Amino acid sequence: MLAAPDPEVSLVPQVQGPSMSFSRHFDRIAIVLSAVCIVHCLAIPLIVAILPIAALGLGGGHFHGLMLWLVVPVSAVGFALGYRVHRRVDVVAVGIAAVALLMVAGIYGHDQWAAAVEAAVSVVASLILAGSHWVNFREVRRLHRH
Repeated sequence: MLAAPDPEVSLVPQVQGPSMSFSRHFDRIAIVLSAVCIVHCLAIPLIVAILPIAALGLGGGHFHGLMLWLVVPVSAVGFALGYRVHRRVDVVAVGIAAVALLMVAGIYGHDQWAAAVEAAVSVVASLILAGSHWVNFREVRRLHRH
């Protein structure tokens, strides 16, 4: 008679160490930053349309530069720590592509694209980046022994 598989034995490699804790925090921060970017891209045009005075302080390119200074290092650290655990190049590649798209939209799109195009590209890139960080976070948790 065949014995039932031992529930304590897993076919998935388990990883221990401090990187799970750091990775978890960086992925969460990056997801929040992506959400802030999405809210900014969707809400600012509405606020500017309703209150033209808001265009003076909220619609400028300073927000994009600040967000890039936050998103790029947080994403880089989050994906690097996650990759050390899950070794999934596809997750990191999608995240890098999303960050690159955000950089293009933030650096070149602000001055050279129509506002609607810049907002659309930024929202799509932010959604992709948040999704990639979510997968990174889930993969680290899946492989981490608690």
